[in-house]
Amino acid sequence: MKRKCLSFLLAATMIATFAAGCGSSDDPTKNMSEEEKAAWEAVVNDPYGKYPELITYTSGYNLTNQGGDTLAGTPYENDTPSDNAYTRYVKEVLNVQNENMFEAPTGPDYDQKVSMAIASQDIPDIMYIADYATLVDLVENDMIQDLTDVYNNLACETVKASYESYGAENNPLNTVTFDGKIMAIPKTQLSDGQDFLWVRKDWMDKLGLSEPSTLDEMADLLRAFISQDPDGNGQDDTIGLVVHNEVYGSYPNNTFAIDNIFTALDAYPNIWIKDDAGNAVYGSVQPEMKDALSLLHDWFEEGLIDKQFTTRTTDDIVALISSGQCGAYIGPWWSPFNTAQTSTYATKDAEWVNISAPVGSDGKINGINTKSYGGFVVVKKGFAYPEIAMKIVNVNSEYSKQDKTDASKEILENQSIAYFNWPLYCEVQPGNNAEVMTKHVEAVLDGSGSVDDLTTEELGYYEAAVRFKEAEDAGQKADSADYSQYMSRLVAMNRMIEEPANFVTPAFFETTESMKTKWASLEKIEMQSILKIIVGEEDLSYFDQFVEDWKNAGGDGITEEVNEAIKK
Repeated sequence: MKRKCLSFLLAATMIATFAAGCGSSDDPTKNMSEEEKAAWEAVVNDPYGKYPELITYTSGYNLTNQGGDTLAGTPYENDTPSDNAYTRYVKEVLNVQNENMFEAPTGPDYDQKVSMAIASQDIPDIMYIADYATLVDLVENDMIQDLTDVYNNLACETVKASYESYGAENNPLNTVTFDGKIMAIPKTQLSDGQDFLWVRKDWMDKLGLSEPSTLDEMADLLRAFISQDPDGNGQDDTIGLVVHNEVYGSYPNNTFAIDNIFTALDAYPNIWIKDDAGNAVYGSVQPEMKDALSLLHDWFEEGLIDKQFTTRTTDDIVALISSGQCGAYIGPWWSPFNTAQTSTYATKDAEWVNISAPVGSDGKINGINTKSYGGFVVVKKGFAYPEIAMKIVNVNSEYSKQDKTDASKEILENQSIAYFNWPLYCEVQPGNNAEVMTKHVEAVLDGSGSVDDLTTEELGYYEAAVRFKEAEDAGQKADSADYSQYMSRLVAMNRMIEEPANFVTPAFFETTESMKTKWASLEKIEMQSILKIIVGEEDLSYFDQFVEDWKNAGGDGITEEVNEAIKK
């Protein structure tokens, strides 16, 4: 657990801030002895300093979507959003307590509560907000505190290093810096890595096939899967690649989508990219799309991709894989958590492997970077204790992960049920945190590292890996949760480490004014056109008509707005 020594000047500055923000009656050092003031200053100067007396702050509270019934029958069934494993831990470490002005599930319900608080000009002392537009609104209306000094002087080393790990161009701090001032603490959104081709290795072995790499090799594998009875039931009932009816987008969280096929041919649909002149353009309307659409149409006609993909739901796709009718799909490294994969492992002795395919011209997958931030913590302007926000983020992001005392037991137990989130809903981690944790766990497994060096989160992954290997060595099926952890955290992640992708960072992530009213209809035009070309309802020349329709329906105007926003 890291601590910093800061100057006495910082303490004096922050005490002055307290007095200015709250009036002299709220000056925490008023009427204190010199000894008491020194103790208070030490707390202010410490990223993990515990206040001598309980400090309360108002907040909004994000509830996960799992529902309170997940705590039923556990020792925590009577927990509340202001009294639960996480709030008790923060109180134990820092002696601060949240009093919630509002509570709501993560998503539209919570965002609406935030909007109502802003509209009423009565926001909590500290709160999480989900989107950038809300942050801009709060800054422009002078409703939130400048956190520059708080961040520079109190952010723990893990937080600072984590932000820097995303690189200068994609550093989350860039998003919260206005006129040189840090106006919020950004929650990080980990780099999701590349998508992979997930394949039934037992089918490949039975048919004597090698792992594919290129698009042509991938086509050969799919051809064999639909024609050579890989499941051995003597029937012509296996299908090729399953495809989500939203063919691409939300990379790489749209499991069963096929973005990798487009990117292998240097097409980048559904994101804003830079053209040769340095201007932002929408990837879905660029000429590179034609080669990918032509290929997919050919694959559809031959049956290499599911002939009924346009009408399949996600549940339908899961059923196809679970029943053993399909042995190939595209998905992220955490795909082993999908029911489709865990069920075939449990019932059909399926052996899945993630493969770096299809690759581009240089032999690597072309991936798409996700944005580095996933929301923001802001402090109400004038709040007497703005540093509380930074301290809580420090505890969540660094202190708790190293704490193996009894105080941390409750939060470890709650990680598996996790109905209540950490106060402020903000964790800061390195962009490559998943890879780092995998390396640490592997070091313990191969004897080059010590269990004592693992963080509390890594310890859970290590224990799951041990249980999985013990079950497999005994000729038994491991628990599905242990299977998922082992296959994703070790097998899949190892391939991502050993065979890294080329990544394109989108030129723009946010929403412009016209997008709010026009983007949904533009997306509908886009996907309808793409599907028509793939299934042959329209020929490839129809792509040019789609581009014209897209531009005339608002695409050109939005493109101008995007470029204007980038210049700001």
